[in-house]
Amino acid sequence: MREFFIAFRSRSDAMRFYEEAATYRLPARIINTPSSAGTGCGLSVKMLVKNLGQARVVLERMRLNSVIGFFYLTESGAARRM
Repeated sequence: MREFFIAFRSRSDAMRFYEEAATYRLPARIINTPSSAGTGCGLSVKMLVKNLGQARVVLERMRLNSVIGFFYLTESGAARRM
């Protein structure tokens, strides 16, 4: 199962996106942003890659300005930008 995460500058926006994703029945988890992402500390939302397109649609509708980017974790545990 391949996963990705969306990093946010705003903790409250991360929580808002997580809650909005739930209304679309998109499985997601709140995680601490991995330090290997190089984005500072904060919260991210982790999801399945198969839901990437739907996640982008939800983000576009919400018009959140605090999105840093989309990342996936390599097998070594390093975060890479998608």
